[in-house]
Amino acid sequence: MPLIWTTIGSLGHAVAALLFASLAILTSRKAGGQLKQQLLVIALALTALWSLRHALGGALIGETLSDGVGETMRNAAWLAVVWVHLRAAPAGRASRIGRPLVIGALVLLLAVEIAFDLLVGGGARVSAALVQLERVSWLLRCVFALGGLVLLHGLSSRREKPTEAGGDLWVAAALAFMWAYDFNHYMLAWATENAVVATGPMRGFVVALLAIPLVVGLRTGGERRLALSRPVALRLVSAGIIAIYLVSVALLVTMTRDVTAPFGRLVQLSLLFALAVAVLALVPSAALRSWLRVEITKHFFAHRYDYRAVWLGFAQTVGRTGEGQGPLGERLTRAISEVVQARGALLFLRGPEGALIRAHDWQWPADADPIETLPAALADRLEPTGWILDIATDWASHGELLPAWMEGDARAWVLAPLIHEGRLAGAILLAAPTVTRRIDWEDLDVLRVVCGEAAALISEARSREALAEAQRFEEFNRRFAFILHDLKNLVSQMSLLASNAERHAHNPDFRADMVLTLKDTVARMTDLLGRLDRPGRTRASGLIELRVGALLRALQPRWASGLGPVELSGDIPGAVHADQENLERALGHLVKNGLEASSPGAPVQVELATEQGKAVIRVRDQGCGMSAEFIRDELFRPFSSTKSTGFGLGVHEVRLLVSAMGGALDVDSTPGSGTTFTVRLPLIKAGPTSTPDGSSPPDDHMPMRRTA
Repeated sequence: MPLIWTTIGSLGHAVAALLFASLAILTSRKAGGQLKQQLLVIALALTALWSLRHALGGALIGETLSDGVGETMRNAAWLAVVWVHLRAAPAGRASRIGRPLVIGALVLLLAVEIAFDLLVGGGARVSAALVQLERVSWLLRCVFALGGLVLLHGLSSRREKPTEAGGDLWVAAALAFMWAYDFNHYMLAWATENAVVATGPMRGFVVALLAIPLVVGLRTGGERRLALSRPVALRLVSAGIIAIYLVSVALLVTMTRDVTAPFGRLVQLSLLFALAVAVLALVPSAALRSWLRVEITKHFFAHRYDYRAVWLGFAQTVGRTGEGQGPLGERLTRAISEVVQARGALLFLRGPEGALIRAHDWQWPADADPIETLPAALADRLEPTGWILDIATDWASHGELLPAWMEGDARAWVLAPLIHEGRLAGAILLAAPTVTRRIDWEDLDVLRVVCGEAAALISEARSREALAEAQRFEEFNRRFAFILHDLKNLVSQMSLLASNAERHAHNPDFRADMVLTLKDTVARMTDLLGRLDRPGRTRASGLIELRVGALLRALQPRWASGLGPVELSGDIPGAVHADQENLERALGHLVKNGLEASSPGAPVQVELATEQGKAVIRVRDQGCGMSAEFIRDELFRPFSSTKSTGFGLGVHEVRLLVSAMGGALDVDSTPGSGTTFTVRLPLIKAGPTSTPDGSSPPDDHMPMRRTA
C-alpha cells in the first residue's frame, strides 16, 4: 500500500479511536446495572480499540485489508447491542421465528471469521495457500453485513411511531451506515482481488463520522430529530450531481487513455466538450431547477411545502412597503404566486355590480386583448362554495361559468377565490409553473390559507378606504354647515331688506342702498356657489316612462346657451323608466365635464342609439383623455379630481344616479384622443306609452306618468 494511503488511514482511525473512547467513558458513567447500556459501553470500547489498532499498526497492515480478530469482536459486540434492543420489540409470529435464526446464523459466521482470522493472521504476510482463505473471509464479512442490515430494519421499524423508538433510530442509522460501507468495501476487495486500496484507509473517517448520530441518540434520548431543510437538501443533491459529473469526466479520460494517438487526444477533447456544453445548457435552466426542486420534495420530504418557510416568505413579501414594492394588491399577487411557484398571476377584485374586475398582475405578459373582468355568475358560484378550480381538470364541470379565452390560454392553471368571513373579496388566476403538475390536497390547503389571509388584508384595506371616505364626507358636511350658516345670514339680510322696502321704497337713498345690498348679496351667493356645487339626490324618488330622445332635444338648446356648443345626433324610439330630474342632472354633469375638458369652442357630441334592448347615450368630448390607471383607481372615487376647483363628486354622483335607475355607466378613454361616457338604461318592453286621454303621445313630448 502506498505511504499516502497508510498515513490517511492511520489519521482517520486515530480520530475514530479518540471519539469512541470518549463516548464509551461518558456512557459508562450512567450505565448503571442495565444490560443494554453495559453492552453499548463494551461495543463502543471495542470499536475504539479496533480503530486504535489500525492507527498504531498501520505500517504493519501492508496490503491486507482485513483487520482480523479486532473487527470480528467489534461486530460481535454491536450484534449483542442489536439483540438486546430487539428483545423488547413487539414481533409477529414470523419475526419471533426469523430473528433467532438470523442472529444464530450471524453468531456462527462470527465464529468462522475468528477461525479464519487466526489462520490468516491480520496484517502478517500470508502464504499463497492462505490467499483464497482470505478472500473467503471477505465474502463472510459481506454476508454478516447484510445480515446486520436485515436486523437493523427490524429495529428501526419496531414501533409504529418513530418517536416511540427514542435513541434506537440514531443507533440503527449509525450501524446501518457502518455495515453498508463494510459490505461495499469487502465486495469491492473480493471483486478486484484487492486492487482497490482507497476504501480501506477511509474506513477510519467513516467510523469517526458515525460518532455524531450516536451522540445525538445517546445524549438526547432521540428527542432531537435530524431533519434537512429544503435548501440544504437541494444543495446536497446539487453537490452529488457535480460529483457525478466529475466522476464521468474521470471515467471518460480513463476509458480513452489507451486510444492510439493522435485520435486519443481528439476523442478526449470531444467528450469533454460535449459534457461542458451539456452542463452550460442545463445548469442555468429554470426548468431544470424547478424540476429538481419538485423531485427532491417528492422523494426526500413527507410534505411538499415547508409551511414555516411558506408563511414567513408570504408575510415578508406582503409586508414590503418600500419604494418600488407596489401597492398591496400587487404584493399579494406576487406572494401567492411564489408560494406555489406560479410563473405569474392576475388578481381580480369584486366590483360593485358583482363581477370580478382585473386589478393587479404579476409577471403576466401584456395582451393585445387584455383580460378585464370575470363574469358575476362565476363570482356567485365561488362565494358559497370556495372552490379552487384547476382549469384543465374542472373545465368540463364549470366551463359554462369560465370565460372562453381561459380554455385556450396555456398560462391559465388555477383560479382560487379570496374569501373572508364568507364574502368573496376577489379571485386570483395563477399561471402554470415551469414544471406543469396537477394540483393536489397540499396545494389546495396552502392556497386556502394564503388566499384567506389575502382576502382579510384586502377587506381591511377597503375598510380603511371606506373610513377615510367617511372622514372626508364628514369634513365636507362640516364645510357645508358653515356655508349654510352664511346662507342663513344672507336670508336674514334679504328678509330685513324686504320688510323695510314696504315702508321706505319711495326714499331714493333707500333704493340706492337696496341696490348696493342686492349686488353684494348676489356676489356673496355667487361666491358660495363657486365654493360648493350643490350635491343633488342620488336616489330615484320616482320613476316615470320617459322618452330620452325628446328629453335631450329639449335640453340641447339649454346646454348650448348656458354651457357651450353641444351636438345631438341619433334617436331612441322607445321609452325608459327613469327619474327625469336625476337623468337631467347626470347628463348635465357629463356634458359640463366634457366642455371643461375640451378646448374653447370644441363641441361635445351626444349620440343616441339602442343596443340589445337598452337605450344608449354616448357623451363624447375632444379633451386630453384619461389613462386606464386613472379610470380604474381614481375616476369614480369621491373627492378625487384633476380640476383645482372640483370636489371630485361629479362622475361619482353620475354613476350613483344611473345605477339607481337600473342602468350602467361605462368609460372609454385614450390619452390625447378624448373621452366617451356611455349611459345604458333598460328600454321598456311594453307598447307605446299612453297619455291620460288614451292616445299615444308624439315623440316630441315627454310623458310624465309615474309608475310604481
